[in-house]
Amino acid sequence: MNEMTMSRAAFVAGAGAAACTLAGCSGGAGGAKAASTADAACVDDNANVTVYAAINLGGADLVRLLKHQNYEWQGENVGYGAVDDAGFFAFTFSKVSDDVDELANSAIPLSESEYEELEPGGGDDSVAILLSVAGYTTGDRALAGAIGDAAMVQEKCTVDDSAYWLVRALDGSRYVISAYDTEDDGDSAHDIYIYNEAFIRTGYLSGGDQIDIDELWSRLANAS
Repeated sequence: MNEMTMSRAAFVAGAGAAACTLAGCSGGAGGAKAASTADAACVDDNANVTVYAAINLGGADLVRLLKHQNYEWQGENVGYGAVDDAGFFAFTFSKVSDDVDELANSAIPLSESEYEELEPGGGDDSVAILLSVAGYTTGDRALAGAIGDAAMVQEKCTVDDSAYWLVRALDGSRYVISAYDTEDDGDSAHDIYIYNEAFIRTGYLSGGDQIDIDELWSRLANAS
């Protein structure tokens, strides 16, 4: 199993770890402009597809952008991959449960055709996205460089060694995104985790508590 596959497999098995142990941690806008693959915010200075693209483009446009940036389909357990371990991977759950382990066991990576059919950011489906971006020396710099449009960022906080941002897409949907603020030599990709509101309500990031995005952010902010 190569390094990229291991990264994706770990994300499916334990995405909740990226949001700290929240069990112990003490809306849509009409008339929004539509995103386009031609938007400068879709690609960063290191040729990575950005958070902006991930949460604002529909599946067909997103896949078109990924291919244009030389990301290639590498199978369901990997998703789309590019040079320097850059990549785009998404998964969902096949069942509803307040048991985190049961949820984890029901995790299903999206198929190639399902990427094409994705609503922006997963829409109303409980979808988590792993965006791996190359060319950054820390997770915090990866967030800042690969956000695409800093105007989307509403709030920020840091818990332990992870940075968390609350962001709003063009259609008003909100997401919690995070990255570990670890340092390396700049040659390997940093992982940015993107959680939509439906995914947050599953309870996977909060120890089984089926909370909304406002409560999740409150717990993160209080733990920072």
